[in-house]
Amino acid sequence: MPNDELGYLAGVFDGEGTFGIWSKGKNKTRQLRVAVDMSDGDIVLRFLTFFKTGAIYSRQPKDPKHKLMYSWRVTKKEKALDILRTMLPYLSKRRQLKFHEVANG
Repeated sequence: MPNDELGYLAGVFDGEGTFGIWSKGKNKTRQLRVAVDMSDGDIVLRFLTFFKTGAIYSRQPKDPKHKLMYSWRVTKKEKALDILRTMLPYLSKRRQLKFHEVANG
């Protein structure tokens, strides 16, 4: 039986989330990152609550007309891969293909 919360979060992630390999720091250490960035803090919190990993950040917009933005990020490779594997059946074909490229690359 499908998990409604997982299906919902995967749908949000499919539209608002990102994942891939990024370079970090002076040494350009490459790391896998999974992230969701949006102005709906309550939805971002649902990712942290459901997956029980990662961190939430907020940032003030430069333009006062814009909303406060929230980000949920997971940068530990194995945890990020586990999250992606968990959501994989619910993600679009494009995201599924990208997962296989990242996971095998």
